[in-house]
Parts: sequence; structure tokens; C-alpha cells
Amino acid sequence: MSRTISVKEAAAALGITPRAVTYRLEKGQLKGTLNKNEFGVPEWRIYPNKEIMAGLNSQPEATTTTGPINFEPEDVVEAESVDAPEGPEATTQTEPRFATEFQTIVEQCVRPLVEEVKAQALALAEKERIIEDQKRQLRLLPDFQRQAEQERQHAEEERKAAELRALEIEALNRQIAAMEEQKRELEEKAQQANILVQDIETLKATVEKLQKPWWKKWFSAQE
Repeated sequence: MSRTISVKEAAAALGITPRAVTYRLEKGQLKGTLNKNEFGVPEWRIYPNKEIMAGLNSQPEATTTTGPINFEPEDVVEAESVDAPEGPEATTQTEPRFATEFQTIVEQCVRPLVEEVKAQALALAEKERIIEDQKRQLRLLPDFQRQAEQERQHAEEERKAAELRALEIEALNRQIAAMEEQKRELEEKAQQANILVQDIETLKATVEKLQKPWWKKWFSAQE
């Protein structure tokens, strides 16, 4: 089985941010698995490709703290290429311009909020682990009781902040649903407008026919 590395290790090897590594995973540019860690929080484990291997090998200072990272050639995994859709699916690219812009706006609004909540959840889980360790030490070190209580209060404040952010995301999802409904209504109005244009063209043809001189009508009838 191929070995995996964390998002932070991949980001350091590639010289980019962890958020950029996550974006590549979601786009299929990197291969990895998304599982829950020991704290129950979803965490990516990445199969290193050639670019990551080159970055890992160019970081000798990493071996002083974490030890050498030994990967065999068979551990290297390249992300599979994704072909562009053909046939009927390709026609989706001809959707109205406002639909594409709407989707882009939604992604730009929701993605930072979701990633921020994930980061806060990870930070909160780490704080809770520290608090539990401090509680165990209180039996031998009672002087740290006040410090542990302060940490607990701080973690509680962060938890409440995370809950508030989750409520904001829920409100945003409601706004998105309302925008989807407005989009559907606009599409229906556009269809009605197309039907109205066709009716107008038919009426114009009828008017032109009625306005034609009688002698042209007679010649047309003879033909």
C-alpha cells in the first residue's frame, strides 16, 4: 500500500499553502483519502506524486525533527487526468451567462466560510485535548488549576464563536436557496418572452399580408 503524507507536509513540499493543497485535492489534481483523525475531525492523507517527492527530497532540514521520509518509487501516485465532457453533456456550457456568474459567486461566498469553520473545529479539538491533559496534571500540580480553568473558558468562547459561524453559514444557505428560486423565475420569464416574440412575428406577418394591395393578392391567388 502506498504511503501517505499530511496536507501540511504536501504544502511544504510544493511551496504552497495548505488551502491550495486542499483545492488541488478537490479538483482531482492530487490523489488522497479523506478520513476522520483521532479527534473525529475529517483529515486528508495525500499520496505523494513526483512533484511532492522532489519537494520532500529538497528539504534536508525536515529530517532533524521528523526523521527521514523514505518513499519507494511505487509510493509515487499521479492524479488521473480528467477528459472534457462530450456529447449532450457539453451543451451545458451554453447556459445563460448569469447562471455561471451565480455559481461563481456562491462558491466564492461559501468556500471561505466552510474552510474557516473547519479550521476552528480543528483548533477547538486541539484546545480540548490540552485541557484534558491539564486536568490529569492537576492531581499532582494543583497550582495549575487556575490556568486550566482559564484555558477552558477560552475554549468555550471559541466553541461559541464556531457555533455562531455555523449559524451564519445556515443563513447564507437560505439566501442561496432564495437566489435559486429567483433564478428559476427569471428563466421562466425568459421563456415567456421568447413565446411573446414569436407571437409578435406572427402578427407582423399577418399585418403585412393584410396590407398587401388587392391586385397583388389577386396575382398571388392566380399563381
